[in-house]
Amino acid sequence: MPVKLEVEDRIAWIRLDYPGALNRKTMKMLVEAIDSSESNERAKIIAMTGSGKFFSVGIDLKELAGSSSPDEAMGLFKSLVETFNRLLHVSKPLIILVNGDAFGGGAELIWTGDIVVSLKDARLVWAEAKWGLIPPLLTIIGPYYLGPARASLLAMTSSGITGKEAKELGIVSEIVDSVEELEEKAIEISRRIMANSPQAVASIKKLLTLSKISQLIEASSRELIRLSASQEALEAARMFREKREPAYKW
Repeated sequence: MPVKLEVEDRIAWIRLDYPGALNRKTMKMLVEAIDSSESNERAKIIAMTGSGKFFSVGIDLKELAGSSSPDEAMGLFKSLVETFNRLLHVSKPLIILVNGDAFGGGAELIWTGDIVVSLKDARLVWAEAKWGLIPPLLTIIGPYYLGPARASLLAMTSSGITGKEAKELGIVSEIVDSVEELEEKAIEISRRIMANSPQAVASIKKLLTLSKISQLIEASSRELIRLSASQEALEAARMFREKREPAYKW
């Protein structure tokens, strides 16, 4: 199963199976897991993580490469946008646990979390431009955290940062040295949250969410969907499947 859900000690644990590729099936199951966690009265906090070497390798470029039409390609990215929107609007506190490297859409997922805990050495790489795409959340939410110059550098160069650097930049809340410490930290943070007024926490969550949501995200999402159907992006995805590097003409 690409997505696993279990509720334990008032925490809904959502785990993306290795390597966490975001294809239609995985994204559908992720949204269903969020829906189940939100409706489960036993779950007060949601913690999302990956397994193995990666947190998530991002959108499944092999699935994109296999698209039979531009409409099919756009459908994959419409699912991605819907997944981001669902995560951004979840009502319960969402803790993201970065257990390994996160690429593209996988790195984008961290912007949806209220609290992010990462392995110190995990790599966060927004590589969309390399494959003819854009990171819609980095380009809109990123400048709020990083400033426009650093957000532009990460997005335009497809470069990345470590979990340690992400903490220094204010993207990541806490860093740890091992995967075992991730869940311990999530439990600790969850207990600290639940020691406070649920009404106050809900209001804080609501207001922080408002700071992330804007019409600009809708615009960036539309741009991503438009680019996903371009010949350039489809050809780049085929190169990825064939383990070749794209070469662009400027």
